[in-house]
Amino acid sequence: MLKKLEDLRQQARIAAGIIDRKVYSGPWTVQIDLTNRCNNDCIACWCNSPLLGDKGMPSGIRDATLPYERLVTIVDELSALGVRSIYFTGGGEPFMHPRILDLISYIKGKGIHLDMSTNFTLVDRATAEELVRLELDHMNLSLWAGSREVYAKQHPNKSEETFDRMTEVIRHINELKRRRGQTVPGLGMYNVINVHNYQDIHNMLEFAFRHRMDHVHFTHVDTVPDRTEVLALDRARLEELAAMAREVPRLTGELGARFGHRLHLIGFETFLRRTLSSGAPEANYDTDLLAVMPSCYAGWSFARILANGEINSCLKSFKIPVGNIHEDSFTRIWFGERQAEFRDHTIDYDPGDPYFLNMGNDMATDGQGCQKCCDNLGLNLDIQGRLDKLNAVTKGALKILRFL
Repeated sequence: MLKKLEDLRQQARIAAGIIDRKVYSGPWTVQIDLTNRCNNDCIACWCNSPLLGDKGMPSGIRDATLPYERLVTIVDELSALGVRSIYFTGGGEPFMHPRILDLISYIKGKGIHLDMSTNFTLVDRATAEELVRLELDHMNLSLWAGSREVYAKQHPNKSEETFDRMTEVIRHINELKRRRGQTVPGLGMYNVINVHNYQDIHNMLEFAFRHRMDHVHFTHVDTVPDRTEVLALDRARLEELAAMAREVPRLTGELGARFGHRLHLIGFETFLRRTLSSGAPEANYDTDLLAVMPSCYAGWSFARILANGEINSCLKSFKIPVGNIHEDSFTRIWFGERQAEFRDHTIDYDPGDPYFLNMGNDMATDGQGCQKCCDNLGLNLDIQGRLDKLNAVTKGALKILRFL
């Protein structure tokens, strides 16, 4: 009950801030890149893909890791600001951080929901047992495959045996949860769809059901110009993918009955829309939607802390950091001038605004990274949907709730 009340208060503060164009609280969720170190070379990675060459993450940045002591003070700040969710992700693998289990324990002690994206290769049986004991809320397993053969194609420095070993650890987690009578950590399956795995999506769905995932998420490859564009699907492959994707809802029902399990298709309508969008062959998936999207709400609802301490206002704004936690507190940065500038530009979204030329995953290239593939789109659409339902009475109630 207390958690639900705190969730409601934070939702009210964020919504009232958007309506008033002021800031009454911290964001809903903060993503933290614990480290840039990674043991994988995923073929479509923006940082470590072997296709990137000189556009890969520079060696001087690759070893950046946030110190445990600084992370503890940041978590304290986020808790005081009402942040309800923390997500470990980023340029590296969270389990490369030397004190990740200590961090999980500290965050859970604060009552904050904790999720993460992981390549899962470093989670052995002993680590799995700790994650279950600590009651980590959720993990998104970035597998990109539903079969061992396809997995090996996506990860040049891994093998089919890696996929087999991870599958065994997933089974172990599910068995531990069953024995303890708990539902956490929840498991999700994250699949970046590209030319090497698009024909495997039905296997991905079956794998998710077989191993009792909470959800499966399909997303299109977000390419780096002149490097990973070869991974994008041409129009013929996109049409083939669309035909397979249209079968997914039916297969979900059949597999649910077969395995006696239900799972959620995260953002599936967005995935299908992107597959059919006019810009998809050039990996510009969101041009059509953002042309009519009135606002971006990331400046009120989200922040990302990079492994070098820089704070980004959204997942595409790494070229315009708003501050650095090694130089200032998160709180002062969140309420500071550069974050306010981001909000001013994004609340009335204008694709022609030169400010948005700073968005995107490629440091060397200007371009509309928002329209290429907006990674905050799901949260923005959710907030827009909730705002559209408000009337004068509920808006007034929000302003009262934010003070409670």
